[in-house]
Amino acid sequence: MKISTFLVALASVFTFTSCLNSDSESSYPSYASYVTISGDDIFGYTFHADFGAILKPTSASVTQVLPGLKGSNVKRAYVTFDLASATENGKDLEAGKVYDIVLRESLYNRSVPTFSTIPYTEYADTLVTKNSKINDVNKDIWAVNGYANAQMTISWDQYKQFYMNAYYTEEDVDAANNKLTLNLYYNSNSDTHTGQATSVFSFRLPEEVAFEYQADSITLTMKAITGYDHSNLTEVGTCKVAVKDFFAPMY
Repeated sequence: MKISTFLVALASVFTFTSCLNSDSESSYPSYASYVTISGDDIFGYTFHADFGAILKPTSASVTQVLPGLKGSNVKRAYVTFDLASATENGKDLEAGKVYDIVLRESLYNRSVPTFSTIPYTEYADTLVTKNSKINDVNKDIWAVNGYANAQMTISWDQYKQFYMNAYYTEEDVDAANNKLTLNLYYNSNSDTHTGQATSVFSFRLPEEVAFEYQADSITLTMKAITGYDHSNLTEVGTCKVAVKDFFAPMY
């Protein structure tokens, strides 16, 4: 896994059950999932799968498959794995349960670029004047384990650092109707683009607004500039999110 925010093409599916060949003799991993990572190399890592299970990878497989994880600030990843008990590979994994796993080497293992979500008032001028077009946002967004996620395609210059965030205004926090809108900000930092890249991007859910809601879950909407009118943010996706998922798991 490349421990960086370098853009790479990324499969958008995330799996609730066995996604590949479940034959115990197969060279393919049995499972795959997007995960939020907690822990460290001293006390061990915990991978909180987006489908609700808690995955406990062996230290040896972390060292072998994800050697760059130690000392990095990576919080989101897409990983492939088998159950530590090989005879159980292929069974459906269930939300809320804990599984001991062995990470498997695969071309699909990778870090997910993660960005913060900020109040609009902090960078109001920049968020308006330098926000630019995102080529495409897959409407099937999701939010869990502290992060809102969307697969997007952007044009970029491989020789320039791009800037990305999500932001919200006071009006975007609609506590009366249990709704929250996050606006995507993208600045390629270049007048020329050398190519396009598709990736899932994760945005930290704003914990500070969670206390505004009385319901157990709310409706999350994402908006972005997808046309050539850079003053026009349009809805690109919506999903339900549990208020408890505004807080990333610590252990």
